[in-house]
Amino acid sequence: MLAAKNDVDGADVDWWFMYKLPEGVGRQAKTTGNEYLYYDGVECKKLTLSPHRLGTAAQGALFHTMNQLFDSASGSSDSIGWIHYNDEYPYSLDHGDWAPKVPPKYYSEKAREKDRGHPVDCAHNGHCKGTLMFDLESDTAVWLAHSTPRIPDLHEDPATRFFYPDYAYKYAQTFICITLKDVATANQIAAVLARQHEPQVFGCKLPERVTQDSQWSDLWTLAQGHEPPAYSQAYVKEHGKRPPTDMSFQSSAGKDFRLIAKSGAWMDDFWINLVGPTLQTDLRVETWRRLTATAGLPVDTVNGQAEFGDKDFETDHNNHEYHHEFEDGDQKHLEDEITTVDLSVLTDAQGQPLTGISWSYTHDHAKWSISESDAEHGVHTLDTEPGTAQSWICVADINRMTSQEKRGGGAICFHEPALWQDLNEIEKIDGQIT
Repeated sequence: MLAAKNDVDGADVDWWFMYKLPEGVGRQAKTTGNEYLYYDGVECKKLTLSPHRLGTAAQGALFHTMNQLFDSASGSSDSIGWIHYNDEYPYSLDHGDWAPKVPPKYYSEKAREKDRGHPVDCAHNGHCKGTLMFDLESDTAVWLAHSTPRIPDLHEDPATRFFYPDYAYKYAQTFICITLKDVATANQIAAVLARQHEPQVFGCKLPERVTQDSQWSDLWTLAQGHEPPAYSQAYVKEHGKRPPTDMSFQSSAGKDFRLIAKSGAWMDDFWINLVGPTLQTDLRVETWRRLTATAGLPVDTVNGQAEFGDKDFETDHNNHEYHHEFEDGDQKHLEDEITTVDLSVLTDAQGQPLTGISWSYTHDHAKWSISESDAEHGVHTLDTEPGTAQSWICVADINRMTSQEKRGGGAICFHEPALWQDLNEIEKIDGQIT
């Protein structure tokens, strides 16, 4: 039987959310980058700094959840399977469980020293990271979606197993883990991942019963791997836009979730023109938006003109100008981009306040969003039944960058008022960039 495991003692839990802190923030003692906030609504009913640290011991929600696969990896069970996907391959050498149809290519000895012998990432696959695991015998399944590159690696030294890698300490990261209702739900999610996300699959194990002609055919299809074309506006003009997906599903305890996803063949702004209008709400979004020459910040246009909200402002980072409030194409919804995360209203497991721990979006690789409260909604919001737009939380795998309009990705959205309140209190839109 597979399940998400809680942070306290590794017991089964319906779902959990984790927010890893970045390295080197805090006015007093600096963070090391393996601390994390945790919430599951049962054992931990408030977003709280965990007493555990990633990568240091066999403890905590992430370790215990992933450890189920280590325990099965060397066994002969024909009922447990999994599919790992990540837009950055682990640095392991060939280990035999790559996606069957799309095995990786490797950098040659002429490449940069740090790349030599490592797998080459495909820039056309979706910008998404996660693990879908399932057990046919117990009809249980778990979906872990996250933002950390090159994990998990089931071929690590058995003495360390799934300890969090120190190369990922630098930036903040998010994780959401859900015990799904059944394997059929995992199969439905696999269908969306295969059609919309088109992920870079790097590790899979399928029971013999999971075949192309079985009732779990979408799991089989996802595990084979995907090699999408180079999506572009020209591709969409020739082949048409691929409509996005809004799929509802449930956890094992019956909690409702929505998977909102788009492919690279949709070629539009994920947050402004998909998530906000789908949920019929204004959003506050934390997303990676460090500009490069080839990956600028998208701007929605109406009649060829950039449309910003009336509370928009600009910040400057590394000689790039950033706007922070955008209107969707129909001018019905707004997206405010979070500039700072401040944990001073939260506590650690002993109830001590997290005073002085804050960071700007330049230290954050997470991708999450919350709806604005009903009281904050402006004239841009569609008329909705009172309360329906409140307490939305979305944990995503795609950023708001021009380069990612041509890549697949999605967001897991749900209502959780207590967690929404905590996230609403720690996010700031103040322009204080460090």
